[in-house]
Amino acid sequence: MEVFGREIPEAEGPASLDSSRESGKGLLLIVTCPRCFSFDDVLPPRRLPDGRLKYTCTGEHDDTGAYMWSTASSAVEAPAGRTTTGPKPAAQTAGTPRTSLLAEDAAVDELLEPLLACVNVGEPFVEYGVVEYRFRISRPDLFVAYVREGGHVMLGARRGSASTSTARFVKALRRLERSGELVTVKGPGTGAWRHDQSIGYWARPPRPTGPFLTWSMFCATQGRTAEWTDDDRALLDTS
Repeated sequence: MEVFGREIPEAEGPASLDSSRESGKGLLLIVTCPRCFSFDDVLPPRRLPDGRLKYTCTGEHDDTGAYMWSTASSAVEAPAGRTTTGPKPAAQTAGTPRTSLLAEDAAVDELLEPLLACVNVGEPFVEYGVVEYRFRISRPDLFVAYVREGGHVMLGARRGSASTSTARFVKALRRLERSGELVTVKGPGTGAWRHDQSIGYWARPPRPTGPFLTWSMFCATQGRTAEWTDDDRALLDTS
């Protein structure tokens, strides 16, 4: 792995989960740096195209500068015997490994800021399709990584049901709503999203009034069709 022109060996073993804490955005996983054993300077992870999570610690490390490493998302584990005085987590789903639940939380955590940036201050409620479109334009690497793992309706997911990737994007938006950073209402899907007649419309607080900005209306302002195009599918080609 290259760090400022030097090769750094990839960290071995699972990422060290120093602790977990509750915030308005839900459970935050705090990962420690395997070089300096501190979490203070560890930046939020970025998902690589192969699904691994890439971390960067911006600490000094004996004047050698930042240290980067990557790990499989499933390797993020809670330390044995760790207790917390905070609220108890939701009951584990029967048959779902604890590591899978932690990996899901980590996956949603990395989506929070990128998706929040796709809902503009001062806009009316915008249809989910607008938010997703902005996300795949601004972060195609992250978007394609999730589609490769969970599929997408434009690639053939059964109409009327969300793909795993879309479900994760919506889960992140709902967490932002719970933290007070977004507000939402339900409305009819339009254009390529018309199969969902109870889709989310999202906005920044305070709660806006007036007409919604639908996917079809947004597409008209962009000079594109509201249906899926070959260019859309080409970006998401996972072959």
